[in-house]
Amino acid sequence: MGTTAIAEIWQEVLGVPVADDDDFFALGGQSLAAMEVVAAVRRRLGISVRVRVLLEHPVLADFADQLARAAEGAPHRS
Repeated sequence: MGTTAIAEIWQEVLGVPVADDDDFFALGGQSLAAMEVVAAVRRRLGISVRVRVLLEHPVLADFADQLARAAEGAPHRS
């Protein structure tokens, strides 16, 4: 899974442009925004993931990798 769709979600929630190596929290993200991201991922991409995954993998590329693993049904570190 690429980062484009996830980057779009982050941009909408955070209101700033994002790149693959950006950190969610460094961009101003906090727990409420993390819940919004997870809900949008579920709605748009059909991937259910816990907020904890974003909290533990706050870099966009790393979070995208975790979502890809979840989408494949592979266990992810959470």
